[in-house]
Amino acid sequence: SMILNTAWKDLLKKKASGTDCDLGEIQQFLADLIVTEKGIINKKKYYIPKNLIAGFDGHTLFFRIIKAESKRYRG
Repeated sequence: SMILNTAWKDLLKKKASGTDCDLGEIQQFLADLIVTEKGIINKKKYYIPKNLIAGFDGHTLFFRIIKAESKRYRG
C-alpha cells in the first residue's frame, strides 16, 4: 500500500536513507522497487522493495533497512 501522500515523480532526486545508513539518491521507480544511486565515482545502485518504505519527511525517503542488510539490495 502507498503510505506516502506524495506522487512517485515527486520523490525523484530525493535522499534515501536506511535506519543507520545512507542509500543515496532516488533515481527511478520500477514495478515494486525503488532504484537509488550513491557515490560520485564508484557509484553503487540499490534496488529496494517499496514495501520497505518507512516514511518520507519531505526531503528524505526512509526505509526499514539497517546497514548490515543494505548489501543484499545492491545492484
